[in-house]
Amino acid sequence: MHRLAKGAGVVMAAALVVAGSDARAELFSKAYTFKPDTILQVGAEMPAGLRLDSVEFVLPKDDAAQSGTFTGPKVKIAISNLGTSAAKIGVAIAVTDADGRLVGVASGGTKLFPLRADRQIVYTLSIDGVRSELAMGTVFRISVEPTP
Repeated sequence: MHRLAKGAGVVMAAALVVAGSDARAELFSKAYTFKPDTILQVGAEMPAGLRLDSVEFVLPKDDAAQSGTFTGPKVKIAISNLGTSAAKIGVAIAVTDADGRLVGVASGGTKLFPLRADRQIVYTLSIDGVRSELAMGTVFRISVEPTP
């Protein structure tokens, strides 16, 4: 009985590894040049029939370190669902400067209802915490992960 339970545990662990590797294959991640207050038209095809349409960083005109929650820097990410089924989406974005220092991060995604087929959504994510040198950014990396 002990040997049977041990064998079942090994099979379960292998199944989890395979399932985890399938989820990794769905992650889209790419780096782009950081240009604040400019709409970057991307048009990148992603897994699950999604398309990253555009990315726009909106920086306040005054001191970014003094900005509040509603007036602080934001990033607008437009994503289209070209697939046949609805999908929930997770988004993470990081901005680095010329020296490779991390100067801003944001994350978010689908909260309640999935993005239906043949629709587009614009996620507006706040850049909180570390952001005083966000305007010095040179590169941003975005990762998008669809979930069922």
